[in-house]
Amino acid sequence: MNIKHQLIKRLNLSKVLWPFLNHGLYCFNFHRIGSWQETNYDPCVFSCDAESFGKYLVFIKNNFRVVSLDEVNDITENNIPITEPLALITFDDGYSDNYHIAFPLLKSLELPATFFITTSLIDSGLIPWWDEIAWHVRQLANKTIKLSPWHHALTIDKIPSRQNIQNVLQQIKVTPSLIERQLDELRVLTSASISNSEMKNIFMTWQQVAEMAKNNMTIGAHSHTHKIFSCLSEAELNFELNESKRLIDLNLSKNINALSYPVGSSATYNKSMYKAISSNGYKLAFSFNAIINKNLNENRFEVGRFSIDRPFNERIFKEMILSAKSK
Repeated sequence: MNIKHQLIKRLNLSKVLWPFLNHGLYCFNFHRIGSWQETNYDPCVFSCDAESFGKYLVFIKNNFRVVSLDEVNDITENNIPITEPLALITFDDGYSDNYHIAFPLLKSLELPATFFITTSLIDSGLIPWWDEIAWHVRQLANKTIKLSPWHHALTIDKIPSRQNIQNVLQQIKVTPSLIERQLDELRVLTSASISNSEMKNIFMTWQQVAEMAKNNMTIGAHSHTHKIFSCLSEAELNFELNESKRLIDLNLSKNINALSYPVGSSATYNKSMYKAISSNGYKLAFSFNAIINKNLNENRFEVGRFSIDRPFNERIFKEMILSAKSK
């Protein structure tokens, strides 16, 4: 927590400072909408439940001018100064609850949003690495585990907790180039595999994505296989960029021009990739850095986003927004 955030929180300054909110583009990112307590997979991917999501949307609508990705692109391309607080609502991955829960709520409030999808997961029946890792951790109740790249072991509770899963995922992400190797080690430890019935309807279908695209929602790329870009060779990076765009363009008959980085922290991408991103037809790329975007033209390949990962609380939400840096 930075010093500015500490001061705003401890002195309860959010009400005083809110009327002086900085002008700029505030991007708010969600993943899954629903109850994390009911999943067999990664509970940490759930941003909030449907009730809280509705509260977030109403707050954002009442406090910002909500814009579409097309307008953000126009501001970027024409270097238009931002003279008010703007909001862009985004989603990553392409989980089916985005269609069943988030999409109807967005429509009811007449709000646009952008859905960055991992194209290999759409209509696939596949389980992504983070969800499979969480599933295996749930099979290791009351055990202590240490995968080969780790420096220390982790003990799983008798009833595996959300914190247990978060700890394992954090440890695995320390060496992102070895994620598949670590997942293989977990598979050996559990000697178990996910049943076909558990794999159904986790992610959206192309038909559902197309319906959203016809109803005020914009689709963008979140890579093809969700591999972390900083771990890829030049050829692998170009494949992820090209294949995801090709499949979206093909299935939706649209020419998309925006992507969000898998995982999205500063360590997962760098400026050396910008040439490949641009040459593959992208004009915008979104990170997971909580930044108030002021200079979109200059920073088009590192547009910052606020990650939503808790139930709606107006004071906490305001504190997070007010303590962010501008770029």
